[in-house]
Amino acid sequence: MILLSLILAAAPPVLLEPDAGTAHRLHPRRVTASSFLENGWNKHAQNYLPLYVADDDPATAWVEGAKGRGEGEAIEWWGPELTRAKSFRVFLRNGYQKTDKLYRANARPKGVKLEPLVQGETGPQTTGTAVEVELKDVLGWQEIPLPVPGKVQGVRLTLVSTYPGASYDDTCLSDLRVYVEGEDPYKAEMETAAFEQVRAYAYERKMAAARNDTQAKLEWAPRYKTEDLFIQKNTEKQQEVFYQTERTPTKWLAQVKVKDSYKAELARAKAAAALFDRASLNLDGDKSEARSKWVRVRPALLRPQKAAASSALSSMDDPGLVRVAGLLHLADASFFESDATQAQMRAKIASTHKAESRALAACVKQCEADRKGRTLSEPEEICGCDEQCMGCMGDREPELSTRSEQLKHQLTGGEYVQGSLAQPTAFLRGLSEENGSRESWISFRQTLVTYSGEKADTVLVFGNRNAEDGGEPVFVHVLDWSESGGKAKLSAITTFIIGLESVRVLRYRPATNA
Repeated sequence: MILLSLILAAAPPVLLEPDAGTAHRLHPRRVTASSFLENGWNKHAQNYLPLYVADDDPATAWVEGAKGRGEGEAIEWWGPELTRAKSFRVFLRNGYQKTDKLYRANARPKGVKLEPLVQGETGPQTTGTAVEVELKDVLGWQEIPLPVPGKVQGVRLTLVSTYPGASYDDTCLSDLRVYVEGEDPYKAEMETAAFEQVRAYAYERKMAAARNDTQAKLEWAPRYKTEDLFIQKNTEKQQEVFYQTERTPTKWLAQVKVKDSYKAELARAKAAAALFDRASLNLDGDKSEARSKWVRVRPALLRPQKAAASSALSSMDDPGLVRVAGLLHLADASFFESDATQAQMRAKIASTHKAESRALAACVKQCEADRKGRTLSEPEEICGCDEQCMGCMGDREPELSTRSEQLKHQLTGGEYVQGSLAQPTAFLRGLSEENGSRESWISFRQTLVTYSGEKADTVLVFGNRNAEDGGEPVFVHVLDWSESGGKAKLSAITTFIIGLESVRVLRYRPATNA
């Protein structure tokens, strides 16, 4: 990994509250760290986890978990994919700012290095110019300007040096905010939703602490370490094979080389892929086994699991496993037959489509009136009024929604179980999601969970982007379990990631800080 350059910046000013001017605040989709502090009294609240730098609460903090004061440890903040960014304005609350006493008792970052990040298919990659600064040893916010290239998705903060704590060697960082200056359209509603996810995470951990137990059957390890079992960077010839191969999990898994270290897990992954190929909601009508033979359901999570899974699996690129964390052990979930009929959904789609048609006609009429008698701009020459109303001009938000398209995806998708509601053998979810930062589109992602008894055996995640669009990797997670103290634990997760650019096989195992 090549660092293009390094800027040594002056010490940042101290602020009571961040003042980012016209820059827009971004919220993380995930936060990872090289380590975090683990101890007995913090088992349930876990307020030393990486994501707590994003909750706007000085009473929580990321605390590194290495020996000594953690010089060299790092935290990575991952936000939306940007394509026309210019700079980040990063604000930090240094140390553990719950109280002045705790601030002085624990170590604080002194010298820090910030690096812009992009997500490559084989992992995080630095980009652009790194900035190294020395923070002041005071309470309050401090700002670090960070130039970034147009294409950027995150920032890594590395501890270069630290201020010693009066009582502890643990180095703490209470909060990290990121604001962006650039030309990407700002989607306030998506950033608000991302922050709500962080707040929900914090609330769930507090509730677990109040109960002094999650009461869940599945108990997550504090974190999982990653082992590379197989990595293949695809050549042009190998990529051509993927282009010419129908994009199904079974056919793409066939491209994975068989090795003794994961031979058994690959066989289980292929069995899940074969079931998915029969049940896929991409198949028309009753050609999908899920629609024709399975039961449409609404899952109920009896025990919250997403927050614990999110922190435990923070090093995992694929969020699909985290999204179904509450369904991995059937003692933590239950299923109810859905009461939404296909006829009701079709009627809603028809009604919404009529309303959008009327709105489109009104928008086109207004657009034509606005353009009459004046010279058109270059974007207006390219985009007609009907196209402008549907978002053709990339420098502005679409003037009409895609609600009917979302409803069509919901009709196509849904949630289904194979077998009985009490003891299903598989669960399939088809979910529509809005994607993109500069332009928006609706994508359809399916997640299949297969069960062996009460425990999930595999989780397969399949998106709808075609190979000619750059492709979206197929993810298959194969789960191995253990039992201890009446709790079920994931002793290993073997993950197959098959994409155009690379084929990877990773294994995640519980890890503790040395």
